[in-house]
Amino acid sequence: MKKIFTIIGGGSAYTPGLMLALIHHREKLNLSEVRLMDIHEEHLAITHRLCSRMAQASSAGFAVNATMDLNEAVRGVDFVLNTSRPGGFECRMKDETLPLEYYIPGQETVGPGGFFFAMRSVPEAHKLADAMEKHAPNAMLLNYTNPANIVTQALIDRGFKRVIGLCDQFDGDLSALGTALGFDNPRRFDFETSGLNHATWHSNITFGGRPLPEVLPEKFPESANKHGEEYSLRYNESLQLARRYKGFYPNSYIAYYTRPDAFVTHYRTHGTRTEAILKKLPFYYQHFMEEAEKDIPNVVHHRGGEDFGDFAISTLAALQDEQQHKLVHNVVNGKSTAYLDENTVAEIRTLVSRDGIINTPSPDVPEGCRDLILKLEEYQRLAAEAATAQDVRKVIKALASNPLVGDSHTAESMLSRARDLYKGDIPMFS
Repeated sequence: MKKIFTIIGGGSAYTPGLMLALIHHREKLNLSEVRLMDIHEEHLAITHRLCSRMAQASSAGFAVNATMDLNEAVRGVDFVLNTSRPGGFECRMKDETLPLEYYIPGQETVGPGGFFFAMRSVPEAHKLADAMEKHAPNAMLLNYTNPANIVTQALIDRGFKRVIGLCDQFDGDLSALGTALGFDNPRRFDFETSGLNHATWHSNITFGGRPLPEVLPEKFPESANKHGEEYSLRYNESLQLARRYKGFYPNSYIAYYTRPDAFVTHYRTHGTRTEAILKKLPFYYQHFMEEAEKDIPNVVHHRGGEDFGDFAISTLAALQDEQQHKLVHNVVNGKSTAYLDENTVAEIRTLVSRDGIINTPSPDVPEGCRDLILKLEEYQRLAAEAATAQDVRKVIKALASNPLVGDSHTAESMLSRARDLYKGDIPMFS
C-alpha cells in the first residue's frame, strides 16, 4: 500500500533538499503523497510550488500538497518528519546572544541557547504528538527538531513511543575527518558510537575498511573544512581530543564544553550563526521561485548542503524494507549503553527494518570522558521535564544542571533575562 509522508516545517529552506532525497530514493519509499505543513504562508507557498514542480518533472509518482493546519497535515498519514523551528530565526538569534552576556557560547543545541530552544520546541512537539494520536495513531514520528535529544526524551517521557530522534552530525564529522586524512572515499565509513546526541564518542572507525592512522595530524587542513572558522575550532579540538584518546573520535559539539572561551571569542568577533544564515535566506527563496517557473527545476542552492535529507530519507526507506539497515538514532537506551539509565534517550547504532528498530550494544567511551556525558544525561532528563511542565522551579533546576551554566544563581539570572527577551514565544512567559 502506498504511504503518505508529512514534513512539519515544510516551508523551510531545507525542504527542497529533502525533496531531492525523496525523489532520488522514490523507488524505495512507495509514497503516494508528500504533505508540507508550515505556519509561514509565504515560504510554504514557495516551497510547495517548487517541490510540486520537482516531483512532476522527475515523475516521482507522488503528489505534493500543502497546508497550514496541523490536524490536516497529519490526518491518516504513515510518517511525519518534524523539522519545525518554533519562534523562527528571531528566537534563534536570542538563543545565540543571551548566553554571550554570561560569557557562555551561544549555540542552538548546547548550553542555555539549546535550553531556551527546548522551552519552545518541546511544547510544540507535544501538540504534534496530540494531533498524531488523534488523527494518525499508527504513524511514526521522525524528529529532526532541535535539541533532538531533549525533544525526543520529552515525547518518550509522556508515553509517546512511536518516535525516532534524528541527527546526522556523525556523518558531517566523520566525512570531514576522512577528507582531512586523504581517504579516497571519505563518506564510506563504518564505526561504533556511544553517548548522547552531540556528546558521543566514535570508535572502531574505518574508511573503506581501512582503520585510522596511528598518528593523527595536529590541525585540520583548511581544504577539508567548507564551513568556516567556527567549524575549524570544532574540528581542530576534535583532533586534539582524538590524539589524546587514541582509537576514539568525538562528536565535534563536545568542543563547546572543552573550549567554551574560544567560541565566545569567535561569536563576539565574527557574529552568530543566525546572522550568517539570515544573510543567505533571501537568496535561497529567490532561487526557489526562479526554479519553480522552469519545466525542469535545477535546485542547487538550499540549506543543509548537497547531501541534506539523505539521512532522514534513509531512515524512512529502512522502515519499509524487509532487510535490516544499520543506522544511528536517538532512541530509548534500554540496555545498549551500560553507563546510561535504561529510560534515557541515547544516540545508538540501530538495526532498522519494517519489523521495527533493534538497538545494538554501545561500546564504552574513553577513560575520564563519562563524567561530561553523565552530567548531560541528568540535564537532558531535567530539561525535558522542565520544558514540558513550564514550571519556574523545574526550569531553574534544569538550567543550573547544564555543564555550561553550573549554578542556580546564574540560572535564575538567565531566566529573568529570558522573560524580557522571549516574552510570549516561551509558553511560561505568556
